[in-house]
Amino acid sequence: GASALARGPCRIGYCYAVGLNADGGIMTDVDNPKDRRVKVYQLNGDGQWDDKGTGQIVLSGVPEEQTFEMSVSCEDTNAQLMEHRVVREVDYARQGETIITWCQADNPDLALSFQEAAGCSDVWNKIVAVIGQRDDQDSNGTLQGGHQVEPIQLPEPRLENVESILKVIAESPTNNRELVASALLQDDYLKKLLDVFEQVDQSGDSKTAILFFELFKQTVLLNEISIYEVLFSDEIFKPMLSVFDHDPTMREENKMQHRTFWSRAQFKPIMDIKDQSLVKKIHQNYRMTYFKDVVLLRFLDDCALNTLGSLIYYNNATIISHITEHPELVGSIFKKINEAALSIRNFVDSKDSKGDQKGSPSDCLAKDPFLFMQELCGIVKNLQVPQRDAFYNTLVEASVFQSVEDALWAAAPRDYPWVWQSSVEILQNMLIHDSALMRSFLVSRIPSDRSLLARLVTMIVSEEVTPGLVHQLGEILRMVLDPDAMQTDDKDIFLDHFYAKNVACIDKALTQTTEENFTKYNALELLSMCAKQHGYRAKQYILDHGILQKATKMLEFGDKQLTLSVIRLIRMCLGTKDPGYAKCVEKNRLLDPIIDLFVANGARYNLLNSNVIELLDLIHRENIKNLISYVMREHGAKFEKVRYVDTFRHMAVQHENNTSQDSAIVAKDEKAVLADGMTEDSNCEYTYFEGGDDEDEKAPPMDLEDENDGFVPRKAMEEDDKEEDLMTTITKRQKTGKLRSRMRALPKKITVNRKSSLDSSPMSPAESPRKKRRVDEVGS
Repeated sequence: GASALARGPCRIGYCYAVGLNADGGIMTDVDNPKDRRVKVYQLNGDGQWDDKGTGQIVLSGVPEEQTFEMSVSCEDTNAQLMEHRVVREVDYARQGETIITWCQADNPDLALSFQEAAGCSDVWNKIVAVIGQRDDQDSNGTLQGGHQVEPIQLPEPRLENVESILKVIAESPTNNRELVASALLQDDYLKKLLDVFEQVDQSGDSKTAILFFELFKQTVLLNEISIYEVLFSDEIFKPMLSVFDHDPTMREENKMQHRTFWSRAQFKPIMDIKDQSLVKKIHQNYRMTYFKDVVLLRFLDDCALNTLGSLIYYNNATIISHITEHPELVGSIFKKINEAALSIRNFVDSKDSKGDQKGSPSDCLAKDPFLFMQELCGIVKNLQVPQRDAFYNTLVEASVFQSVEDALWAAAPRDYPWVWQSSVEILQNMLIHDSALMRSFLVSRIPSDRSLLARLVTMIVSEEVTPGLVHQLGEILRMVLDPDAMQTDDKDIFLDHFYAKNVACIDKALTQTTEENFTKYNALELLSMCAKQHGYRAKQYILDHGILQKATKMLEFGDKQLTLSVIRLIRMCLGTKDPGYAKCVEKNRLLDPIIDLFVANGARYNLLNSNVIELLDLIHRENIKNLISYVMREHGAKFEKVRYVDTFRHMAVQHENNTSQDSAIVAKDEKAVLADGMTEDSNCEYTYFEGGDDEDEKAPPMDLEDENDGFVPRKAMEEDDKEEDLMTTITKRQKTGKLRSRMRALPKKITVNRKSSLDSSPMSPAESPRKKRRVDEVGS
């Protein structure tokens, strides 16, 4: 029950608390109808809380059983949301200041969420009054009488009673934990125990100190929120830490001095928070986090861990809600951030003009506003979506992106790493929540030369940035440049600007000389993402600027990570199925060095081997014919002995199939050419001679008796006829598109022997009519 409780329902609604009077009737403690609203939650099979609805709660007394019933009706439909009778057999628990839950054996767990702590406390006190009673019944279930359970009496907090106190706490049953907690909270019992421990600690009695360690460990494992509120208070927490310095499970040299660490911890108020209850929650969160993650991490069970985590969650929600409701607090933070950025810029300018100065650059600025905003964003990412929306919208209204842009342009990553770490984490959290917020700002900054986008792109390929920070910058740019998350109105404008102004910086990183190769690696990874997601824009830039050729030259460096990144870039490009990439790879023989590396790698099963096989498998699966033909023609013999994968065997079969298909197409075209040469030309001749006389009337008459024309020999005339027929067929086939594959086999230029042109050749009267017909045809 406590484990499910720790996952907690959200803090919404208010419970109308009603108790019992002396006669068992109804006693109303809250008269405001507005305060009678309550949210009902039910635990589902997946361990999540389902919102059952909001309604008015009504408590009805049951005098004969000295208890009462709680019922809630939906305020919209009047449907019954919940009906429950408070009984001792049910395990009730209070979560934080505003949540009450109970676990039932045969029914799902339920929870009520309150708006005010006072109302929750009032109802909780009435529940405790009922479950502290035990009813004795006869065999028929008739009530015979009842008596009040005696509260647990702990021994006096003295040195000689420590072992007895530990036994009572450790051996108490689960249903008596609340009674034990009540006894520990009476008369400053825990404070008196710590006073006794102080004497033991000063005397050096390690055996008794270990008993105190076990005593307070069992107190924490009671998993009672009322105990936690006291243990993490200002008066108790620091003395309690000294108890946990005596952990018997750790060696003396490995024991942590928690009190020494705590003495060095300082609270730095970045904002002027006037609500002292909120400041108290901030202190309480810090103590619970340290205690949960450091002090007793090895001893806390799931119930205690979940309860502490839930308390931290609700405190964080309260803190963030307060900050969101007071925008002036956020404005004061960014005012300090802007002042810090200005101080950095002035310091750098003065340093450049006057040379080195005394003191470090961090002396002229404050880190705290950056670190505080970074911590706030880390807290917000674990809250619910409505709270995140409200908080990030408040940051946008306070010009968070403009402040971050100014700070990143002012600070160099090597001199001010904390500025970059804080700013990058702020941007990353906001992008994960809603990338449109940042992208809208980037679009508005397109006209500026010192935009946030330009700074991020410049630094991702800079040696000044550490590899860890570069990885975060890469994630930011991937989210910013994701076209699926862009708004339609800004998509074209933003991508056009990126390829016109910013991508050249990434291209430059491929050829610049650097000591480390991780800048080239980052550039290749970013280009791979662009090739996959940006379509024709990326293709045009990659092909026009020879990106693939530049990338392939990096294989000579021998860097394993860089080599794999080059192969990934080529695979991403070919994976787009754009023939332009395939032609570029074939023309520039970009696969040659990759295959040579594969052969040199031998039979070693490593990332290089897998990436090359994956690249060639992609070529085979997509049936990129020109690359399959190129690979098998130039490197087929190198793959004959590779038998541990079927990729190369399948590629060889695919190559044979492609060759057979091409041959069949060529043969079909040749047959069509011959058929067209015999049928279409004959049909044209028949149509010409069998048609009407219109064309004959228009054609000029031929003077066959012209004695000045020479005689054409039969052999020359037949050769001339062949050349003319071939030219006519080619011309017709080009027009109809039937000779596309056959044209490569034809001569580039066919010359007709004009010296033997039949236009000017005389014909002897004695020649046959067949010859005369051919002369007329050519003449026409």
